[in-house]
Amino acid sequence: MRPSSGFTLIEMMIAVAISSAIIASVYAALVSSQRAAEVQSAGAAKDGARMRAVELLKGDLRSRISLKVEKGSEDSTKLTLTTTADSLSTGETQRMIEQLIYTATPSGLKREEGKGAFVQLETGKVAFEFWENGAWRKHASPNSVAVRVGFSDPEEWVVIR
Repeated sequence: MRPSSGFTLIEMMIAVAISSAIIASVYAALVSSQRAAEVQSAGAAKDGARMRAVELLKGDLRSRISLKVEKGSEDSTKLTLTTTADSLSTGETQRMIEQLIYTATPSGLKREEGKGAFVQLETGKVAFEFWENGAWRKHASPNSVAVRVGFSDPEEWVVIR
């Protein structure tokens, strides 16, 4: 007769297999959750950068003294503002009259201050359109009352008045 204390080899192998399957599924769930959190964090950072870009442009447009729009190369548009907005290039925020250039290109949106210092505000395709006579136009005139900024990835249009 066989002693009844302890487990047989087959029972131990089945227990190890079941435990391994449970541990593997828990690990897969943790890895999946971590990837989802990373994607969500990257999306939140991109949304924050986009909101910052829109707020800067909105403030600069509202405090502008003059506005000039030029078509550049490769589907780019330069929006040149003389403004009383805050300067970002001096290391500290200062209110001054200066010239700002916003450049919208297929590779992003850039804000350049008078001394050549620039900040890349957005990556991905960006486009400007201007409201005039009841329609959105690619070119601005002195009668333009609003700017529409188009972003990609995800596609979104923001109207600034």
